[in-house]
Amino acid sequence: MLLLPAETISHRLTGKSPVRSSVSAKTEIADLRDEEISDLPNDKLIAAIRAAQLPYLNRRFEHRLEFCNREVLERLVHLARHCCRNQGH
Repeated sequence: MLLLPAETISHRLTGKSPVRSSVSAKTEIADLRDEEISDLPNDKLIAAIRAAQLPYLNRRFEHRLEFCNREVLERLVHLARHCCRNQGH
């Protein structure tokens, strides 16, 4: 996985969020249960990862999510859920 340097992470955290990471989407991600994550199709898992805007996920890797296997996608959604909950959603 490609990781970003700390300066880029802090910039993404303080910068303006794009429309795709609306508060309602992050709230929905934060409310996902383990069983729901397991039942989501791959395209929905990818959409959740992108909507959560994981601050340490490299943009180049974000465009390659379609090529990840299901286990990696589920792990990233669990991580996205954790990040959204920590942000207070």
